[in-house]
Amino acid sequence: MQIWQDGLVALLASVGLASIMWTLVRAVLFAGPEVRRELAVLLPVQGDGEQLEEQVRALQALRRERGLTGRALLVDCGLSEEGRKLAEALAREYRWVSVCARAEVGKYLPDGA
Repeated sequence: MQIWQDGLVALLASVGLASIMWTLVRAVLFAGPEVRRELAVLLPVQGDGEQLEEQVRALQALRRERGLTGRALLVDCGLSEEGRKLAEALAREYRWVSVCARAEVGKYLPDGA
């Protein structure tokens, strides 16, 4: 029984040491001035907006991890009433999300995009 316990402790210690080493290596490799990148994401949405909330939450995580800024446009490509309500609720919850019709996309993109 003692061998299993020693093995488990050794495993946990090696995982912890590897995590600390990776943190140090990452800090050295990615050191320098932080660069903010601006991004425009167009999400064509239709129907009831299936998977829409998950996609917006994934974009939120990406923004946080990579230091991205910019807008996400939920482009109405045939949303139902329920889908439109969901898209508008997400736009209210996240300031960087907007809902627009296909014809309005140009208003939200910067010149040259």
